[in-house]
Parts: sequence; C-alpha cells; structure tokens
Amino acid sequence: MILGIGIGIWAFIIYIAAIIIWMLVLKRNIAECMGIGFLIVALFNGFSAFPGTLGTALLSASKESSFLATMLFLLMSVIMTKTGMIARLVELLNSIIGRIKGGAAYVSVCASFLFGLVSGNAIANCATVGAITVPWMKESGWPKEVSATMNAGNAGVGQSMPSCTAMFLLLGLAPVAAAMTVGQAYIAVLCGGAWTFVYRLIRVWLYAKKYNVQAVPEDQIKPFGQSFHDNWTSLLMLAGIAIPLLLTMGPVAKFLPAAESFAKAGVSSINIVLWVPVVVSVICLIVGRKSLPQTGSEWIGLLKGCQPTFATVGGVLLFALAASNVLTMVGFDQDLKVLLEALTLPNLVMIILTCIMIVLVAGPLSAVATTAAVGSVAFSVFVGAGVNPIAAVVAFMICISTEGASPPSSSPIFISCGLAEVEDPKVIFVPLITDYVLPLIGVATLVAVGVLPIIR
Repeated sequence: MILGIGIGIWAFIIYIAAIIIWMLVLKRNIAECMGIGFLIVALFNGFSAFPGTLGTALLSASKESSFLATMLFLLMSVIMTKTGMIARLVELLNSIIGRIKGGAAYVSVCASFLFGLVSGNAIANCATVGAITVPWMKESGWPKEVSATMNAGNAGVGQSMPSCTAMFLLLGLAPVAAAMTVGQAYIAVLCGGAWTFVYRLIRVWLYAKKYNVQAVPEDQIKPFGQSFHDNWTSLLMLAGIAIPLLLTMGPVAKFLPAAESFAKAGVSSINIVLWVPVVVSVICLIVGRKSLPQTGSEWIGLLKGCQPTFATVGGVLLFALAASNVLTMVGFDQDLKVLLEALTLPNLVMIILTCIMIVLVAGPLSAVATTAAVGSVAFSVFVGAGVNPIAAVVAFMICISTEGASPPSSSPIFISCGLAEVEDPKVIFVPLITDYVLPLIGVATLVAVGVLPIIR
C-alpha cells in the first residue's frame, strides 16, 4: 500500500491520467494513448514480470469474444454500406417514421429497450440495433458523433433489467440471498430498467432540441407502397439478426437441445454476438452482389479505405481489454472494495460513492465480473446506509448498466463509432460521461433513496 491506498487503485489512477495527458496534452491519437496506458499499468505487476504481463494480457484480450465481435461488426458495416442494403433500409424506414422529428433516435431507444428485455448483452444490443438505426439517424439529420453517442449510451439498457446474467449472480451472493428471492427482486429490477429507458427518451428529446433535428422533408419521403416495392430486399438482412436469436431464445431454443443431432452443446456453441455479423454479412453479399467491386484494384481501394478505422478501433479495444486484464491482476477491484469499506460518511454520500465505485469497476471489467468482485460489499454498504435491500439490488443493476457507455474500454463505444464512421472514438468520451454515465448514477441514487419508486 501507498498512503493507505492499495496498489490496484494507484494503477487505475495513473492509467487514466496517462491516457488523458497523452491525448489532451500531447494531442496523440486514441489508439496510441491506450497503448501507452497499457504499458504503464503493466509495470504495476512488477518489473521482472513485465514481459510476461504484456504477453498474457494481450493474448487474453485477443481471445475475447468482444474483440472479435467488434471487428466482425465493423466488417459487416462496410459490407452493408457497399452493397447498398443500408441505403435501401433507411429509405424504407423513412417512409414509415421519417415525418417525426428525430424519429430514428426514438426508434433506437425503443429497439434497444426491447432487445434488452430478452438479452442483457450490451455488445449484441449495440451492434444489432445500431446496424439499422445508426445509419438511419445519420441519414435523417443527426450528426454522426451524436448518433454514435446515443447508440453506445443505449447499449447497456439490458444490463439494468432481469435479462442480465449479473442479476442472478448478485441474487446468489450470500448477503443478498438472505434478504430476498429472485421473484421478489424481478419486477423491481424491471422497474429500474424502465426508469433508465425513460431517461434515454428524455435524452433524445434534449439532443433533438440542441441539434435542431427536423423531420425528413416530405419531398424526400416515398409513399410506403412504392418504397416497400423498391426496397423490400433490405428486410432480408433482418433474418441475419433473427436466425441466431431464434436458435438461442424462445421455443426453438427449447426444442433444439432435445434433438439428438443438435443437443445442448449445439445451442450453447451459438454465440449471437459473433453469428449476427457473419449471417448478416453473408445475406448482404448475396442480395447486393451486383454493387460489389468487380476488379482487383477496386477491392484493394475498398480495403485501403477501411484500414484507418479498423486499425484505430482494433488497436484501442485490444489495448483497453489488455489493460483491464492487468488491473484485475494487480487487484484493482479488491483494493477499491477495501477502501470503500473503510469510509465513514453520511448515508447519502455513502450511497453516491458506492454508485461511483460500481461504475468505476464496471468500466474496465464486465457487468458479471463487477458483480462478482464488488456486488456483496456494494449491497452491504447500500443497506448499511439505510437503503431498502430490493432497492439496493436495483441501484446496483442500474450502475453496472453504464458499462456500455463508460470510456475508455467499453466495446459498444468502438462498435458505434465504426457504424457511424466516426474515425476518432475519443470525441464521444465526454458526451458519454456527461450525458449517460453521470445521469445514470443519478437515477441509481434516486432509486436507492426512494425518490424514483419501484414495485417491490
């Protein structure tokens, strides 16, 4: 320990400081900043272990499904754009809802919420919904940076709801299990997710006013019948989303494990985060094959045009995931837990600090890892500060739902930037913090103190 603070916390502080200095003072690109931050944080695991730490952390990061998924979704975005599938789908959607100011962004929030009801996976939510709504938002007048910000900000909504695996892990922890059952917490958690949904709708309304986003002009909107006739093939890409979902959720997913040729192993091997971009890309390549490059030089030109985005996003995410692995090695989560338990402050301050602590841990770690690391202590601190046990669970779930929007290591940020063609992801870091992370901490606090009611 240094000054009574664990080495893991110092590693995290210096890691963030190094990234900020390299980015804002030295004006370097974000991929380089994340690489420098990773090198510096790796030193905290010991000088002699430095080479091994680098190798282990990078290898583990490269095997993460979130890393591969991000690259696949970027490729999918390129294919959808080049084959003209996105342009057709946007034209069709505009004929349905283009007359509403900022309509595409409202659809994005609602679609993310509905997806979140069945899946607590922030990456899948961000990429699946964003593949359709991000290009649509751009076409309907939203700035591309704002489109990326909203998509990343919406990604974690499912993590605040009962579909999130972390909820069941949290309810299985000894102090939580002693206070309630899954049935008692289920509806309350759903209410908490609904409050985050309401906030996201308000955020769209505020953005629409700020950026003066208008409805699509009437002369640019085709009658629905004509638009459907011209663009119905674009709906086939939705099959690429539906097929993996149907195979892993609902009646089909219940039938397949019983089939001798498929069994449980077959269903469990279907990772929707990886299968969605693959299936959608194949469909787009088949349907839009006439729009693809016809010569070798055209293909080379296409690949060169994609190179900067792939290099930046891939580098940033790889270094971010690797740094997250190192922070776990040096005990960041446990040191933060010890520090929080040692504090003696007024109840409201303890509630707010606990929410901030959860968000800080959820930044570099996943929602499930955060729950395993600090779920028990966070719940105990909440209850000790006078929070109803069920409200404490809801507040915790809302806090971990910031994972998708928490810079600098959140995969949905880079997926959203790729879909929106934002070359420098750091331009949306501050808006994500001020417009999503901090307000959601506020929502969690208001639920904890009883200002925002939940059914329990």
